Amino acid sequence: MGLVRVLEESSVSRSGKHKRRALFKVVDSECRPLKYEVISEKRVKPLYSRGSASIKEVKVPDNAFVIALELCLNPRKHVKGIVKVYDPGGSLLAEAVYRKLKVRFKIISNEALVDIVRCVFRSLRLPVKKYAILRK
Repeated sequence: MGLVRVLEESSVSRSGKHKRRALFKVVDSECRPLKYEVISEKRVKPLYSRGSASIKEVKVPDNAFVIALELCLNPRKHVKGIVKVYDPGGSLLAEAVYRKLKVRFKIISNEALVDIVRCVFRSLRLPVKKYAILRK
């Protein structure tokens, strides 16, 4: 069992044109959702004026991966974001950018993590045309 610190946020700008959502999923290597326990929760200020945000410390099993997503919706209804994959110890395994319907991995330790991220995007129903690894 390890501890991972993640951000959970849902906020909207005053005009209602910009939205931000930060969420996380805990899955195993075959992309099955796993149970987790929230140890502590600290309220923080959200990016936009309306909404809420908190930083949570989550206790996850040893065979788990934590996928943290930070997504922004702009006035043109384009979604941009950052995807981070953590191991149960809280160290970063992969980091990717989601932009123009493409997921580009900037940092990746194992290419099998691409399948886990692909499965999470499919479960969230986010469209992706291409997955690319920029650096290993």
